[in-house]
Amino acid sequence: MSGTREEPTSTPAAVALGHSTRIRILEVVNERDMSPVKFVGLGLGGDKTQATLSHVSYHFRRLAADGCLEVVDRISRRGATEHVYRSRARGFYSDEEWARLSMDARRQGSRVIYQGLAARAEGAMLSDTFDSRPDRHLTWMPMEADERAWSEAMTALLECFSTIKRVRREAEARLAAAGERGIPVTIGILGFETSPVAARSLG
Repeated sequence: MSGTREEPTSTPAAVALGHSTRIRILEVVNERDMSPVKFVGLGLGGDKTQATLSHVSYHFRRLAADGCLEVVDRISRRGATEHVYRSRARGFYSDEEWARLSMDARRQGSRVIYQGLAARAEGAMLSDTFDSRPDRHLTWMPMEADERAWSEAMTALLECFSTIKRVRREAEARLAAAGERGIPVTIGILGFETSPVAARSLG
């Protein structure tokens, strides 16, 4: 197939994270199904001057058009239709499940999951909780790897993920026993092959 096309002026992640309302919507809908009507009614938008129903509905539709959200229910109310949205990010795939996905499905899954994580980070920065604790963790490191190093690095990340899952289970049990609310925390783990353009800065 031949032909030409214009390159997009912005990435899907930039579109999703390009407005504080979309960041907040992603934060909420990654946790539970939500309609614009309920989002506004519960006061989840924060800034009341921005959180009108028409404004919020527009950003829900933008996120759906970008593949971040999907409509899972339509509720008729007094001649109008309330659209209920769900995040398209799935929390976890096994290695076998991921390997069976097509490249397009992996690309879409990675993009939506990343956008959810990035929205959490952006939301925390906007609310000044990201740096409120001096021992918060934020690091990244470029490297050149052979196949053995790649395998060892991915195994180390998987072991870290398993440890974090255990820590979460034990914390939930302690909090439930004490009848207390916990500290909301987000943990993100990434490891990926760097783009050729970025890789040139390594060497």
